[in-house]
Amino acid sequence: MSITFLIYFFLTIKNEVKRQRYFKTQTYLGLTSILSIILLPLLTYFGDFQPITQPLVTMAFFLVTIMEINSYLYRLKNTYILKRNIAKEYNFTNRENEIAIQIIKGNSYKKISKNMFIAYSTVRKHASNVFIKSNVSNKEDFIKKFGK
Repeated sequence: MSITFLIYFFLTIKNEVKRQRYFKTQTYLGLTSILSIILLPLLTYFGDFQPITQPLVTMAFFLVTIMEINSYLYRLKNTYILKRNIAKEYNFTNRENEIAIQIIKGNSYKKISKNMFIAYSTVRKHASNVFIKSNVSNKEDFIKKFGK
């Protein structure tokens, strides 16, 4: 009994980490690139730190590029969930598409906000935009229309 519980517990944690890895990566890459850009005027103000500022700017742009590639790979990996490319069909933004995918997976708004490291009210606003753009009135209708 205890071995089964440990295996179940380990697999649950492993799946949770996989699900959140994308959003954690995006958050850390974004924060690091913003910090790099914020340091640039500070270093310029306090002296000539050109050997530091040039690599700092290069690193910031490199991190943003990695974020975009990561986002593209995430969308490629998760578009199989949808019957068709509703993001393109209904002009969803990237964030609205990410939320639409998680709604179709059956995640609650609270869980989506936790996974994506955004506020609950932000998830609700994006979900509302998704419902308006796709001509449905609520979460259940959206899942019926676009779910498996």
